Amino acid sequence: MHIGRNSIISPQALIEQPENIYIGHNVQIKAGVVLRPETGVISIGNNVVINHYTVIHAKGGVEIADWSIIGPQCGIFAQNHSYDSFEMPITKQPNTGTGITLMGDNWLGGGSIVLDGVTLGKGTIVGAGAVVTRSFPMAKVIAGNPAKVIKSRFPAGQWDFRKVERCSSSLTPDEYWPYINKRPGFASACIKSDDMVLDVGCGDGYITDKLSGRCGKITGIDYSEEAVNEAAKQFPGTEYLHMSSTNLKFAADTFDKVVCFEILEHQTLMQARRTVQEIYRVLKPQGMVIGSTPLRTTPESKPGTYSHIYEYSEQELRKLLCEFKEVEIIDNNFFKGRKI
Repeated sequence: MHIGRNSIISPQALIEQPENIYIGHNVQIKAGVVLRPETGVISIGNNVVINHYTVIHAKGGVEIADWSIIGPQCGIFAQNHSYDSFEMPITKQPNTGTGITLMGDNWLGGGSIVLDGVTLGKGTIVGAGAVVTRSFPMAKVIAGNPAKVIKSRFPAGQWDFRKVERCSSSLTPDEYWPYINKRPGFASACIKSDDMVLDVGCGDGYITDKLSGRCGKITGIDYSEEAVNEAAKQFPGTEYLHMSSTNLKFAADTFDKVVCFEILEHQTLMQARRTVQEIYRVLKPQGMVIGSTPLRTTPESKPGTYSHIYEYSEQELRKLLCEFKEVEIIDNNFFKGRKI
């Protein structure tokens, strides 16, 4: 088990498979906490507090990013029992998991439960006693069983590039559109008329719609149900699905092209690795990933906005995309690579 500087773990905490647990700096794990990887990985970032009697089961992997607060008696369960057979006891049937990610600066109120497959955006708060069954974007307050958005932490109608995580067709100021419109132009040069295309992190569907006339079929996915619903309303006729990029619900070798513009910088390192792995899996042989992410220019550079979790150097981005061949990075921002 890796434990960072100044981290304190109560002797009354129960920790199994410590070799599968990473704990960052300045972490507090209180009495009665159960950390149970079950062959998965538990990754806890810096400055995290996990309060008394919280239980974490992590078959599919659990990541709790920096500055998060987990209230007492919470449950984080990245796994599920299968129950398809009546001939076999449930306890003997497969136990599977896809993973849970808290993207940072999250607060789980006491007694709340987060179920497998959930991603909570940075800054999202979960009310006490809530049961979270699906993913939510950043800076929301959610509550209830099943949890629903009860309010946003941003003032209504506000678009602030330092805080938001996606462009908005109705709210993004005019000054940003010349840069945004470079994205569909870059992708269009790589897309053929009969291509099956996946747009990962489609937001409210603006770029997906721009590309829809260039290919055979395009599908947009986003972990924000709010964004997907808005996309379907604005751009009917295109398929938009509520889905996490770390667990794409498509068969292997499905798409000719996958586009992922301005997504990786909004993800934790673990999320980004899983996203790239999933993109590679769903691409056909010779298929292409096409995307963009702002690259930092010096080792000391830090993300300049709240919504950016990590910005890569060119070397780090190439390492992230190492499974792809013929990787090109253009203008310190755009990239493409091919699956062999």
